Amino acid sequence: MKISASEQVQAWLTALPPQRKHRVRLALRGLEKGQGNIRPLSGKLEGYNRLRVGGMRILYRQVSSKEILLEYANTRDVVYELFESFLNDS
Repeated sequence: MKISASEQVQAWLTALPPQRKHRVRLALRGLEKGQGNIRPLSGKLEGYNRLRVGGMRILYRQVSSKEILLEYANTRDVVYELFESFLNDS
């Protein structure tokens, strides 16, 4: 499975402290195998999924059977609102 990331996710990951970055990278390796704390989203975010990594959330969608696109990432308290706002502005 190929995982690609939006510019926002790349910048977010780069800004993380080393320990958190390591946890996210481990979670992404699990995501490649369909493992991890994964949940489909509903409502306005239907069609997207979230990967939970502690207090962090990565929102993604399955582009094809072989590719996942990481769309948005942030802390749990703001990620859903900011992503909805991002989608409305696009």
